[in-house]
Formats: sequence, structure tokens, C-alpha cells
Amino acid sequence: MTQIRRHVDRIIIRLKQRAAFNGVRFVREYGNDSMETPVRGHVAVVGITKTERKKGYIGGYLSSSVKGETYGAQAEIRVYAPADENGSGLSELVCELMSGLEDADEENVVSDITASSIEFDPDVNAVFRKVEFSMEFCLCEEG
Repeated sequence: MTQIRRHVDRIIIRLKQRAAFNGVRFVREYGNDSMETPVRGHVAVVGITKTERKKGYIGGYLSSSVKGETYGAQAEIRVYAPADENGSGLSELVCELMSGLEDADEENVVSDITASSIEFDPDVNAVFRKVEFSMEFCLCEEG
């Protein structure tokens, strides 16, 4: 899980450098930072929703020389906007997030980037959209 979290953290750090996210506060889901209620401004909550670890060969090909562990994960970024703003700017941020994920992925581990429709979260009294993506990478060892 640590390797997966490191990959996600590196991607988010690069993503936050984009000018479009200057006013967006990024927080880790189930992290130490709490999300204010009601939401003021845009907040992006980053979470890992699924992880997977397999022992095998790179790319599934049989090779006696390169063996490793393949890690896979699904992550999501929920972008919240205050309910009284009716989601103003939310779609633009999500589009920027989707294109920014591709640019921030220097390791080429991200795939399948999708965005949800606008939803309402009554717990924080805010509207949000989810951007979900998959990651897969290998920690190799010579054998």
C-alpha cells in the first residue's frame, strides 16, 4: 500500500502545480486534515478505492530473467463545490483535472480516467464530481 500511496502522492503534487488548481484545497481521504462543513471554495478529496498485488512476470509474459510484483490500484478524486454556488466552475475543474492527470503521470502508470456526473453530498452540504483512474506498475527483480 505504501508504494501505491507514494505513486498517488507524486501525481497529486505535480497536479497541484497547475495554475487551474491554485484555489483548490487537496486533502487525503481519511487523512489528518478535516473537511470543513459547509464547504467553502473548491476541495479535492483524494482516495485510493481499490488495491491489488500479484506476483508474476512483467506484462504477463513468461520470462525467467525478469520477475516482480505487479501492483494495481483504483483511485478517485472527488471535487467539491459549495452547494450555494450550484457547482459553478466544477465542470471546468474536472476537465482540467482529467487532462492534468495525464500530464502529471511521468511514470506512465495511470489509465482509464473517467468523470462522474454532478452529485450532492448531504453530509457536507456540497455538490461534487468524481474523477476516477486506474494505476498499474511493477516492482521488478532480476531472477
